[in-house]
Amino acid sequence: MKRIGVVVVGFTQESEEVNAFRQGLRDANYVEGRDIEIEWRQAAGNPNRLPDLLADLVKRKVDLIVLESTIAAIVAKRATATIPIVMAFVADPIASGIVTSLARPGGNITGLSNMTSDLMTKRLQLLKEAVPHAKRIGVLWNPDTPWHHGVLENL
Repeated sequence: MKRIGVVVVGFTQESEEVNAFRQGLRDANYVEGRDIEIEWRQAAGNPNRLPDLLADLVKRKVDLIVLESTIAAIVAKRATATIPIVMAFVADPIASGIVTSLARPGGNITGLSNMTSDLMTKRLQLLKEAVPHAKRIGVLWNPDTPWHHGVLENL
């Protein structure tokens, strides 16, 4: 039986997204308890917990790590270079330093990106077209999030 470590930061084990993940496994004919064992780790919205959660999964030698955020992918990359990592909901894995390219991510990391930084400039363009007389537009950002710097430069 393969063991999958799943790390969630902003979701819970009962969330719609996590249930969709479970359904995807079932659709691929993987049954929890029969084919796979899932070791859940929840950061409960606190990214400071990620190093300990990922270190525990590495120590337990799971076969695969699945995670759902940019910060979790960054921490996972630091935690292991050998256990395969599948990322989802990662904003910009190149700007964040998670992978070197989308075509050839290299290392032990693969997955999905929503490329939010590219979309931000398009959203600003659409906002300017929808509200052409707008004089000021505010942007909220977190300086501790690596890809936010690129978004600000693009904007």
